[in-house]
Amino acid sequence: MVALLARMGQREWAIVAMVAAVLLGLMWYFLVTQPLQGRIPEIQAEVDRLTTERDRGRAAQRALPQLRETIARLDAERQQFLRELPPTEQLGRVLASLAQQARESGVVLRALNRGAGDNQGVAGVRATNLALQVESPFPELYVFLRNLEGLQRFATVSGLNLTLGSSGPAATVDQANNPTINTSLTMTVYTYTGQAQPATQGGQPAQPGQPGGRP
Repeated sequence: MVALLARMGQREWAIVAMVAAVLLGLMWYFLVTQPLQGRIPEIQAEVDRLTTERDRGRAAQRALPQLRETIARLDAERQQFLRELPPTEQLGRVLASLAQQARESGVVLRALNRGAGDNQGVAGVRATNLALQVESPFPELYVFLRNLEGLQRFATVSGLNLTLGSSGPAATVDQANNPTINTSLTMTVYTYTGQAQPATQGGQPAQPGQPGGRP
């Protein structure tokens, strides 16, 4: 082998060098260049994803002051709403109003039961359920339900259940055409038991003696 290398001339060494260079070039292409070219679409997709996230982050950052103003406005509206809730249940007034609405609407109030309600997780608010059972034809019932919307008290109505009453064989034609409906529903009234924040004027707490301030 040494003798063969010793007999090689300059031309043979040049050929060996060229072959070695070509082999190294092929190895570099298949082992390095081609794998990198295969990753180009993956890298480009990652760049696009990061660019999209960056643009979203910048848009969110620009919208942050407006979002803070919206949160502050909604919190002020919530505090104002809580201040408008009565500090006591005042059930006597509510029951009297329900009885009056029933008389004016022409429905018969069969039963009314009081129970604890769900305050929907709102701190400082107590909910009271009033389970009502009324009896009337549909037109009077419709008027009664519409009148409930006009009560001077924030309340919600749920669990509305209508069943057709039995007219019996002695029922008149009018009773058969306009039968009595037995209705059960739950009206929930709310009372504020916490302490609402004082109203603000121009972002500053109201001073004593001013509207919204403490005397």
